[in-house]
Amino acid sequence: MSEGPFTYDIMGPIRAGLDGAPLPLGGPQQCAVLTLLLIRAGESVPLHEISDLLWQDDPPATAANVVHHHISALRRMLEPELGRRDAGRWLLRSSVGYRLDVDPGSVDLHVFRRLVERGRDRAARSDWEQAASLYSEALALRRGAVGTGCPQSVVDTPLFQAAENEYAKAVVEAARIHHRIGRGHWMLPLLRLTAERYPLDERLQAALVRALGAAGRQVEALDIYRRIRTTLSEELGIEPGDALRAAQTAVLRQSARPDTTADPEDTAPAPTTADPHPAPAPAPAPAQLPPGLPVFVGRDEGLARILALAADASGPVVATMNGMAGIGKTALAVRAAHLLAERFPDGQLFVNLHGFDDSAAPLAPADALRCLLECLGQPAGDLPSTLPGLTGRYRSLLADRRVLIVLDNARDAQQVQPLLPSAPGCMALVTSRNVLEQLLVTHHAHPVSVPPFSVGEGRAVLERHLGPSRTAGRARALEAIVESCGGVPIALAVAAARASLNPGRPLESIAGELRTAANSLDAFFSPDPDLDLRRALTCSYRVLDDATARLFRRLGEGAVRRIRVEAAAALAGLPLGRCRQLLAGLVAESLVSEPSPGCFELHRFVADYALEAEHRVDPPAARAAPADCAGGRAWHRAAPARRPAHRLAAPSAG
Repeated sequence: MSEGPFTYDIMGPIRAGLDGAPLPLGGPQQCAVLTLLLIRAGESVPLHEISDLLWQDDPPATAANVVHHHISALRRMLEPELGRRDAGRWLLRSSVGYRLDVDPGSVDLHVFRRLVERGRDRAARSDWEQAASLYSEALALRRGAVGTGCPQSVVDTPLFQAAENEYAKAVVEAARIHHRIGRGHWMLPLLRLTAERYPLDERLQAALVRALGAAGRQVEALDIYRRIRTTLSEELGIEPGDALRAAQTAVLRQSARPDTTADPEDTAPAPTTADPHPAPAPAPAPAQLPPGLPVFVGRDEGLARILALAADASGPVVATMNGMAGIGKTALAVRAAHLLAERFPDGQLFVNLHGFDDSAAPLAPADALRCLLECLGQPAGDLPSTLPGLTGRYRSLLADRRVLIVLDNARDAQQVQPLLPSAPGCMALVTSRNVLEQLLVTHHAHPVSVPPFSVGEGRAVLERHLGPSRTAGRARALEAIVESCGGVPIALAVAAARASLNPGRPLESIAGELRTAANSLDAFFSPDPDLDLRRALTCSYRVLDDATARLFRRLGEGAVRRIRVEAAAALAGLPLGRCRQLLAGLVAESLVSEPSPGCFELHRFVADYALEAEHRVDPPAARAAPADCAGGRAWHRAAPARRPAHRLAAPSAG
């Protein structure tokens, strides 16, 4: 925005400011006049256009007087000291109407347009990273519909809707650019919101379908395509156009991965003039793996184990990766899958099962099988209707093939079992916060635990993200940041992003901010839902049954990260055997670890989340109860002495 005295925001609720102080805008009609003048900034707007905007085809007899009144009020808002007959500096009378002279850099809509034009220019020069950055900056300016606060009849006019359409077009263009650099899934939240507002915009819907496919959500992508096709047929009487059909084809074939040589929209099926009944072409081998992380370090032990399993197997191989939220299970699985891809020439499949996801319900096994079968070339209309039928078809197709299947974000073993291959030559990599113990028995699965990064690994992540010019000679600051991040990759990503967005800020300052934050989860908040650690932990907490959730909360109230089972039982007022069972459930969900028999440990982020949950759910009296009984006294004796002193006092009512 401009460094001048005035600022105007019209991409959402209308705001005007002078030297940072808000200005009184008046009623809805006056807001509409101001917004019109800002959209047409620097141009003369005829009186009849203002009248048409306010009253469409039915202006009152006093329309001219009302407009003049609004103009006078806006002049006084901009220049309070202006005399009644003075012309003013900003809002001027012209031969046909009125003109608002403003610096375009002071109006968010004009800043948005300038950024989009610069983004288009960089895209035309194939500078995709810079183009993506400019589009992201432009799209972040929108806070709601253009002209929010004006009468709805004004917001619905072609002029205001044209400004809204500019935004929708920019979302599509940004999605295409992010797709090229392998980050199409970053656009998913914005594409969803925008697509809901424009259900008949085929290019926007096509961009959403592509982004879902690139994110491994093939079932959802194909379901959205089917719904759009039905809507177009019922409301407009037309079939999907080239862009939508190309998006569907890309998902089915998984060509929705980044392609730096061709525009995604150039993949529309070409018209054919050949035999009207040609033999169907063989389905291409699916290649669905999402791009790996640009910065991948460590995990040598886990990678070596997975690669060794693939090399030594005589039958179908199942490897399960488990660990706490945000620990990097998917990144490890995708990395291993890319290294193994050449060993599986008949295809690589990827499905997000949404087992721990607050934006989608866990994928039913039957829906996941339909997705896998369609990606293996099976027509949707020919698929069996029952789960046993789908499972049989799936296993029959894999019987003579060498296929790698990545099943990401699984909720439990029951969701995964029908999706596992039974034929030699195939391999499944399964990621889950649940340890999936049942698969170890029924499918001889090989567990691969994904722990937090060591200090050295975390430091390497930051050095790769920030570059040597930023990190040279900053070893202590880097190690302090890694310590605050607890070795959790999602927290390291947030810290690295914060440092990248503030290139002039010393790393020591960032390390100090993270170290002194009152709440570790607040310190790592991110507006990106995929990077928000609190949101990720919430998904784990919500699957707990009442008894296990209650024990988890009490562990947070205990204010320690390591506790013996006897102390946990005393703290929660539970029999020892029952407490041991519930702790086993928390271990199974990767919320608690058991580094030695009978001794349980919470990661610092998990402990802070447990304390938050305790304060949210249980009243103060209930939280204080264990400390007032014999069990509570036993807890204090058994708890480790290094419990933080400021957390030993009884919790406040908040």
